[in-house]
Amino acid sequence: MPKKPKKNLRIALAGARGKMGAEIQALAKAGRGLTIAATVNEAEDWAAVDPKQIDLVIEFSSPEGLMNALAWCVKAGKPLVSGTTGITPRQRSALTRAAKKIPILYSANMSMGIAVMSAMLNALGAVKEWNFQIEEAHHALKKDKPSGTALLLQEKLKSVVGRKLPPPFSIREGEIPGTHEVWAEGPEETLVIQHTATHRRIFARGALRAARWLFDKKRPGLYDLSHLYIVP
Repeated sequence: MPKKPKKNLRIALAGARGKMGAEIQALAKAGRGLTIAATVNEAEDWAAVDPKQIDLVIEFSSPEGLMNALAWCVKAGKPLVSGTTGITPRQRSALTRAAKKIPILYSANMSMGIAVMSAMLNALGAVKEWNFQIEEAHHALKKDKPSGTALLLQEKLKSVVGRKLPPPFSIREGEIPGTHEVWAEGPEETLVIQHTATHRRIFARGALRAARWLFDKKRPGLYDLSHLYIVP
């Protein structure tokens, strides 16, 4: 029998006026089985969003914007994909609680490359006695420092080597979309793992792919890109 065509997802996009919002809208218009059915830029705008017209929310705004989107999603019973960085431990706890009711995919970085890079860090357990340093560089207007991605990698590496690590080193200048490096230094040898984003489009592409995956998943839970790409 022929495969049943996938549902065209109707997305409510929070942070639509931002750079990531613009990239997501451009890709959605290019025809990826998703439609931007509503855009939200201010907290009060959620009152005008009809849950009957929305299948899923994608959110790239601010920590406060994330909490507003989360509250709407829980009330409406809709899945949420979020890439907002700089959230507090309390806001992270709110995501964890909400994930008992709805599917949530949260990641500080939506690129496939970072998902793979994070998985590669598992191999550093073989040299856990070495010295480690995470470095990152972003454009001058990026607000959080260090980046959410650097913190993501830091926590992953900390869990692998089992000890405290020096804080990430951050650079903010120019128009750099994002570069992250993990340095591992041993006796008379150095290993560097690097990921460079050359365009914000990769994060928008990852967010849309995450939206489709999360909608098909349907089961409540707190997911990240390792679940999406099934990396070891």
